[in-house]
Amino acid sequence: MLVSLDIQDFGLIDRQTIEFTPGLNVLTGETGAGKSIVVEALQVALGGRAWAEFIRTGKERARVAAVFEVHPLAVLKEKLKAWGIPLEDDGILVMARELARSGRNICRLNGQVVALSVYREAGQHLVDIHGQHESQSLFNPDHHRDLLDRFGGLWSLRQEVAEIYHRWRDLTSQLEELRHGARDRLHRLDMLTYQVQEIDRARLLPEEEEALTQERNRLANAEKIAALAGRCYQALHGGEEGIPAVMDLLGRACRDLEELSRLDPDLSSLASSLDGVLYQVEDVARELARYRDGVEFNPSRLQEVEERLSRIRDLKRKYGDSVEEILRYREEAAAELELLASSEENTAALEDEIKLWEERWQQKALDLSRARREHARKLEEAVARELADLEMGNVEFQVLFEDLSQPSATGRERVEFLISPNPGEPLRPLARIASGGELSRVMLAMRAILATVDELPTLVFDEVDAGIGGRTLVAVAEKLADIAGHRQVVCVTHAAQIASFARTHFSISKEVRAGQTTTRVRRLDEEGRLAELARMLGGREADGLARDHARHLLEQARERIEIARKKTC
Repeated sequence: MLVSLDIQDFGLIDRQTIEFTPGLNVLTGETGAGKSIVVEALQVALGGRAWAEFIRTGKERARVAAVFEVHPLAVLKEKLKAWGIPLEDDGILVMARELARSGRNICRLNGQVVALSVYREAGQHLVDIHGQHESQSLFNPDHHRDLLDRFGGLWSLRQEVAEIYHRWRDLTSQLEELRHGARDRLHRLDMLTYQVQEIDRARLLPEEEEALTQERNRLANAEKIAALAGRCYQALHGGEEGIPAVMDLLGRACRDLEELSRLDPDLSSLASSLDGVLYQVEDVARELARYRDGVEFNPSRLQEVEERLSRIRDLKRKYGDSVEEILRYREEAAAELELLASSEENTAALEDEIKLWEERWQQKALDLSRARREHARKLEEAVARELADLEMGNVEFQVLFEDLSQPSATGRERVEFLISPNPGEPLRPLARIASGGELSRVMLAMRAILATVDELPTLVFDEVDAGIGGRTLVAVAEKLADIAGHRQVVCVTHAAQIASFARTHFSISKEVRAGQTTTRVRRLDEEGRLAELARMLGGREADGLARDHARHLLEQARERIEIARKKTC
């Protein structure tokens, strides 16, 4: 519900706050007083088009802010949560928009700056504005299907159709991706098969490369290794001509030290240590001899090792920096290979699942179509009754169904409302009605029916009385009051008959101060309403006859509202 509208430096308004109430709110005033400015300010506050011309003369900026109570609107509250817009426990949402002459404007939801698209989407959940010559949501054919589904209570069934459709489309997209990638998949399959087989043929072992590198070094340097080992052995054990061997010298030293230890027992530990050194040198010499004798001069084995290392290097260039990485790549490739190899089975399974979801959609969409056609007849009858109340008993109203060429999330058909205002005239789309008065009454009839099911909490009617008068005007007033029993209604009117039904009545006037014109909005008390209704009836405020007529209108309106209330109860 619209709680208030704050307008600053917008059009002829310098600063004005209008506090609305539930039920029927009317705005009246002389022609040119600025009633349309209030509606334009609300449109801008909801995210409508904004022009620099809206900014008050002499000012650089304008600001409009609409305050709403959004507790019952579950869909909007979910969207606000998704957008990260804070909402307090009182359920208050403030939509504020600032316009600058530069063309830049700032949109805020509860103080948080948002994109205009987000701001406008929030507004679409709150207010529907109907002008005499404007096509609003009621006259948008894309919206007719939504209204019929809400009227018939078919929204949950439609949600099921949408969920099944989206699942069906998702699976179909997956299948298309599999099919479109078939050539790439086969190429990848061949490549992975070759790579896995290539690695497997190599029969790689962890740490193999290090062991082969060491073996290659030994084989490539066998002659030098044997020579060095031989010289070491000769120095330790055999000696050269004229040069005593290390073991001979150590043996002599051991004997001399043993003799010394007999002369001086304190040297016995040194003698024992030197004996140990002699034995160690003897062991080293023995091992060197064995190593020297075991050195292999094997050119063919060296070639095998070189070829093996070269093979490992080739694999490293393709698959990793080490044998371990090559083996890891092989496992990953084998896993992908298994997945690709099973894609044929996946394709067949997807085809079966897609067929199942298609059948589900066909059945649910058929259920929805049948229900729509059943409730379309009821809607046609309800609209006919409402139009008869509005002095349009000869009007023919019909819900047109047109099959869609492709399945959709909303079902199998397009829905559009058609109308023939006069007998003998062909049915035409609702948006093409020529007469403004007829347009207004059809709009009211539709709103009266849909007010109990449509989620929009506030309806704005701008000069809904255009082109009508007499008994029809009273019927329109009563219909507005009926709608206001279910939704908040804001109505700009020139008709005293409509204004008399208002719960809250605002008077809009112009005044000149310091050479500048300003529009004022004033909430009327009982005396103010009598005076304003008398003016609207064509009399002067002091005209007793006009005031009596105004008082009579108010009394009649209250009686009719009370009768309607008792019928509802």
